[in-house]
Amino acid sequence: MDSILNPTIFIGNFEWREPVTTLTDLLVAIAAIIGFLKFKKYKGHRSAGFNYFKFYFLFFSIGMTSAAWLGHGLQAYVGPSFKIIGWVCGASGLLLFGLGTFKEVKYLMESRVFSALRFLFVAQYLIFVFLMIHPNHSDFIYAQISSTVSLIAFILPLHVYNFRINSSKGSFIIFLTILFGIIPGFVYSNKISLNHWFNYHDISHVLMAIFMSLMIIGTSKLTMKYQ
Repeated sequence: MDSILNPTIFIGNFEWREPVTTLTDLLVAIAAIIGFLKFKKYKGHRSAGFNYFKFYFLFFSIGMTSAAWLGHGLQAYVGPSFKIIGWVCGASGLLLFGLGTFKEVKYLMESRVFSALRFLFVAQYLIFVFLMIHPNHSDFIYAQISSTVSLIAFILPLHVYNFRINSSKGSFIIFLTILFGIIPGFVYSNKISLNHWFNYHDISHVLMAIFMSLMIIGTSKLTMKYQ
């Protein structure tokens, strides 16, 4: 077990593991559900990728809530395999985000190129989800790689392209947000921590909540006419 993890708290007979990590995971989930609710209540003109982005926020919120409790807080009561739920929800959220992005740029690309790129994007998602759920391979590293491949190899270049062609403010904000997302990844990978009560999990989660808030702004600019 990682020596920098939050100490366990006991509330009566209830064992709450990694309490700060649980709460900071929930912070990201709250930011994501705010994005979902913002999209859900919007009734104005919407672009082609609107619904994909809406459900991206929902899936991400479910994934982070699962990570908070099944991946951390309730680990005294559930097995490590329950962490897979959060990993798959996160990957599925990024699948929706990517498909929404493809919808936004479809008319800008030659149809064969568009179809090939979209096929590769979906294929890598299926491969990494298979690795996440397969008992002989299941590991968080595949969730990390899946996220990196989805964002850096596919989603980021498409938004750069959309910004170059259309001067899209939404795509520009999403591009900057993805670059910002490198920071929490760096913190997590290098285990940069202040102490047991605010470790690399917690710092990266707070940064991810900022990432999610910026993503709400970017996707709103991209898909909502009034933004």
